[in-house]
Amino acid sequence: MGAAASGVSTQMQAEHDPNAAFPWWVRFLAKGVAIIGGFLSIFFGVLGLISLSPTCMLAVLLQMAFGAVVIALEAPFCCQFVDFIEKLARFSESRQLWQKAAIYGGMGIIPILLCLELNTVLGSGTVFSSGVIYGFMALGKKADRSNMMAAGDPAWSPQVNQSNIP
Repeated sequence: MGAAASGVSTQMQAEHDPNAAFPWWVRFLAKGVAIIGGFLSIFFGVLGLISLSPTCMLAVLLQMAFGAVVIALEAPFCCQFVDFIEKLARFSESRQLWQKAAIYGGMGIIPILLCLELNTVLGSGTVFSSGVIYGFMALGKKADRSNMMAAGDPAWSPQVNQSNIP
């Protein structure tokens, strides 16, 4: 029990680190969208099992499996009864943001490509949107104006007189 408590405290310190690249609310937004997306993916997958098309049934089965994986990766406290989830969550937390973006983006787009129905778009679309958020986080913060002007094309500098252009 003590190891779990120390792991939680180190995770909380990492989440509230003032030197981190993103504020705490952006990281919580990405986690929250992923967790909600996992639950919505399972919910809309159950609703989609009513479909008569075999490809749509395969798509919603994949959607439900991907939703369970996302919940296990982002919210391991929801799956405490499974032994290996803690190891899986620690592995997931050590991954870089672009890897999470690629995994969640792939898990979100596959069911949509198999069956373009409302339940797959709503369920897998939220998982895909969490991948998009992680992708934007992987790109990093935008530079300030002075750095952008210094690194940019000199033709776009405000010091260049552009009124002589015909």
